Amino acid sequence: MAMNFKIFKDQETAATFVADILRKQFNNNPTTIAGIHLKNDNVPVSAALQENVEKNPVDFSQIHILDYDNQTNYYKALGVPEKQIHEIPEDEKVEAFIKHHAKTKENKGKLTLQVVTIDTDGSIGIPMNDAVLTAREIVLVLTGAEKAEVTRKLYEENGSTTFIPSSLKSHRMVNVVLDEAAAQGLPEDVRTYFSVRFA
Repeated sequence: MAMNFKIFKDQETAATFVADILRKQFNNNPTTIAGIHLKNDNVPVSAALQENVEKNPVDFSQIHILDYDNQTNYYKALGVPEKQIHEIPEDEKVEAFIKHHAKTKENKGKLTLQVVTIDTDGSIGIPMNDAVLTAREIVLVLTGAEKAEVTRKLYEENGSTTFIPSSLKSHRMVNVVLDEAAAQGLPEDVRTYFSVRFA
């Protein structure tokens, strides 16, 4: 299982960590194509990313954002050129979309990072095979007590069940970012092992 669990004390700390991953990704790979679909979680990643970018400026001139949550104005204010913010339908096949709308010689049309959550009903909201698993790296964000049950299912079930998110276990690089409330769905020894003190 290539899932790397990281448990933080609350939503704000989890959001700070996710924002840090995003900002470092944009900084280290200035041709990143990143999908962000977090509207079904209350984690305040947008505010944390804005704060992070204000302290550590990023060159967004070649960054492309797949904006599932209709946050064009937010990304423009962050510094992403408007033509590189793509409001993408949730049911869209991502590779075909990128090929037509975001591919450049520099980014080679590869989805670098997909940041998603699981809704309480177990859905990710975008196609698993065509939108999530095609990314080089996946960050799965689960916060709040209402996400404890999907966290339990994600941890316990293998990819052969009807719980679609369990197929994330087949991906080579998934970071699962949780707050303590969502992490209550994990066994206690696992929670202890993966708890992070992040300032």
